[in-house]
Amino acid sequence: MPAFFLQHATAGVLALLGLAVPVAIYLWNRRPGRVVQVGSLRWLETGANRRLRSLKPEGLLLLLVRAAIVGLLALALAYPSWQAAAPAPRGQVLLSPDASAEALSSLQPTIDSLRRRGYELRELRPRLPLLSAEAWTARLRATAPDSVLATDDGVPNVWAQVRQAADSFPNRPLVVVAPLLMRNFRGTRPALPANVTWHPVPPSTDSATWLLAAYQPHPDSIVLVLAHGSETAVRVRPLRLRRPLAETILPILPAPTQVTYQPKAGQPRIRVTTGSTTYIVPVQATTPRWWVSYDAAHAPDARVLGAALQAAGSVAPIRPRLTVSTQLPPLTDSLTWLFWLRDAPVPVAWRQRVQQGMRLWQDAPASGASVSTTLPFSSIQPPVRLLRHDTLPLHTSAWALWTDAHGSPALSVQAVGRGLLYHLHTRLAPTWSELADSPELPSQLLPLVLAPPATSTNSLDPRQLDPTQLIGNQLTPSSVVAVSSAQSGPVHDSTPWVVLAAGLLFAVERWLATRRLAQSSASSVPAA
Repeated sequence: MPAFFLQHATAGVLALLGLAVPVAIYLWNRRPGRVVQVGSLRWLETGANRRLRSLKPEGLLLLLVRAAIVGLLALALAYPSWQAAAPAPRGQVLLSPDASAEALSSLQPTIDSLRRRGYELRELRPRLPLLSAEAWTARLRATAPDSVLATDDGVPNVWAQVRQAADSFPNRPLVVVAPLLMRNFRGTRPALPANVTWHPVPPSTDSATWLLAAYQPHPDSIVLVLAHGSETAVRVRPLRLRRPLAETILPILPAPTQVTYQPKAGQPRIRVTTGSTTYIVPVQATTPRWWVSYDAAHAPDARVLGAALQAAGSVAPIRPRLTVSTQLPPLTDSLTWLFWLRDAPVPVAWRQRVQQGMRLWQDAPASGASVSTTLPFSSIQPPVRLLRHDTLPLHTSAWALWTDAHGSPALSVQAVGRGLLYHLHTRLAPTWSELADSPELPSQLLPLVLAPPATSTNSLDPRQLDPTQLIGNQLTPSSVVAVSSAQSGPVHDSTPWVVLAAGLLFAVERWLATRRLAQSSASSVPAA
């Protein structure tokens, strides 16, 4: 509804005092009495008294017209204006490529209703491309090509894409239709406006199995480490097989995934192919070397990490050689892992070894900030409390492996050359976290120490984000989104129309006054 208001109300109220002018003229300018020829004055007093008793107001219509003219002029001085209602902002429906056709089919009536209200459909991926009516129909029929369903970088980052949508479409309602897959929420949760509405949908599959690592503990056998993931956790189990012949297809994963053994150039490896995606898992035949180097300030952290690594390594097909020491490892040692629990920076020589394939682990520096959050590992065990967190920003090329309840990374990893750099954004000491008391710590470390995380295997992880991590934005099971009408439209000045109405009334007033004067003149002429 348009809003009417006066820009100079005080001037209009003062101008209304001009209504006293036509009233004064009306009371002063009375019509003169009629001259009547009489032969005697004896009846004059009686007739005058009768006329006074029957006196009626005269020219009331003319008075009202003149008062209306003054009122309109006073209104014109107040500058009347009206503000039109702003058109409803064009909302956006952001569809995740991971939303299954079945989930979208159940939402089709709601999404079509939003489209009729002016909402646009867009893909939740970089550059937020529009989804045409034909592409929307293809999504519902599960006939969209891979180029439409796949993201540009293989693994999407929902946080970054929703932040991009909020910046690209300010003050517009955004409906995010996406499964809460943990692998798609990388980095720190950004601050999003209140017009972002989350609509979680179930993923296309609630479980997956993939090859995590491969070992050859004996010349005549290999051990494959399989990871089985569900919505809440990832479990790891070994599978021992006879060493297969070259190019043998191993029936260990469900179709259409194809697993092939390739003893190539003296370094056995396993090729895993799923559709158009292929990744290589090297077969490890040497004993892994893990070294935990710590200083006095990190002694509690070293005890916890050493015990967790010993528990994780006990189930490895080839048990690693673990060293926990306050000494620095010799540069001649071919380490697989270096856990650097020191305040001093990592020596340049060991950083260069990361480029060659070593994996380096560091925790938070001495300075940190107090936090009150939790780290949910699984739905079976209670979440782990985090008491302190570092303030270092996440590197642009890093991604989060563990995420706390506030959406901040608790453990991140960054590819450096052929190696990986892990960063624990807290510490294992009791003053920093309760990770030391968590029975889940060894099982969470096991997939990391067995094999480095690859993008191809991350895309199979079906674990889902805790919906409470979306706090700060409206989370709703339905897509009924109210379009905000608080936007103000343009302001229109009504003063010219008020002045025009006053001019028309002035013409009417002149006509009424002339007509009344003519009638008065005709009635005052004496009869012959």
